Amino acid sequence: MELQLALDDMILTETLFPHLWEIDETAHRRVKQIMTELLERNPAPDKSIQQLAWVQNMSSLKTQAEEIVNAEHSVRFRQ
Repeated sequence: MELQLALDDMILTETLFPHLWEIDETAHRRVKQIMTELLERNPAPDKSIQQLAWVQNMSSLKTQAEEIVNAEHSVRFRQ
């Protein structure tokens, strides 16, 4: 009920969209930061020689980073 009231208030005061935009931007920055850290630990193959392996590696790292951010968000939301 308290969450619904907060949501209704944000809709009425037109602060919901800016709040969601900020969350989205923060999540994208965090994914980028985590991908940089993962690339340092798991370097990608040479893109000019192994294009498919590079794409697979980058896709895997992005998925891992997104899962980490989603898990972090879930923990914060429950608190």
